[in-house]
Amino acid sequence: MSIDPRLIDIGTTADEREPVAVYEDQVTVIVDNLMAAYWRDPRSTDTMLRRDGHVRTADRLVEVFGPHWWEQLQTKKEG
Repeated sequence: MSIDPRLIDIGTTADEREPVAVYEDQVTVIVDNLMAAYWRDPRSTDTMLRRDGHVRTADRLVEVFGPHWWEQLQTKKEG
């Protein structure tokens, strides 16, 4: 497992900053990485979100984009 370099950058300035600001920056990086993992394969996004307890997010995506929205996405052509 690799550590996101943004977390290392945040850590180098942590001593001079308010703990809450450091925490907010760390959480932002962690959530960014988590969201990127959910979107890596949109066909599994809905299942992964629901599995991990993000039911409201999954429901909202269905509300906005329609049922089985992931099946409507155009896939990048190989080659």
